[in-house]
Amino acid sequence: MRMIPAHDGAIRALALNMQGTMLATASEKGTLIRVFDIATCLLLYELRRGSNKAHIYCISFSRRSNYLAVTSDSKTLHVFSLEGKREARSVSKFTLPTAQPTMCCFGAEERTVLVIGQSGFYTKLRWNDRGEMHKEEQQKFLLINDD
Repeated sequence: MRMIPAHDGAIRALALNMQGTMLATASEKGTLIRVFDIATCLLLYELRRGSNKAHIYCISFSRRSNYLAVTSDSKTLHVFSLEGKREARSVSKFTLPTAQPTMCCFGAEERTVLVIGQSGFYTKLRWNDRGEMHKEEQQKFLLINDD
């Protein structure tokens, strides 16, 4: 049996790519995201989300597995390139409207990410070659009452 040496502590979040060939993991600390080759158990990428501790809510691979999106309780969405450097920082970052739990995925169009939050927001984002991310669409889909 092979083992993937993901993190020293507990794993907070993980994701498989659509092909089932790569695994992304985040520890409870939430500062590093590691991407492994499933067949060989080798580390492919070590991605730095930040230096402050964060609770990772979602990790998502793009369809071609060339990007990875990560959301956390620091109100951020990070997009990492999985082409080139083994160790990298995000190629684009966006501040979300809330620190509440979120889920993310890549859109059908190139360089788009969709984020949906527990607080009732949906956002479609697009980033450019300079890493600047902007909102293309935002909807509120829940009316949350205190009742």
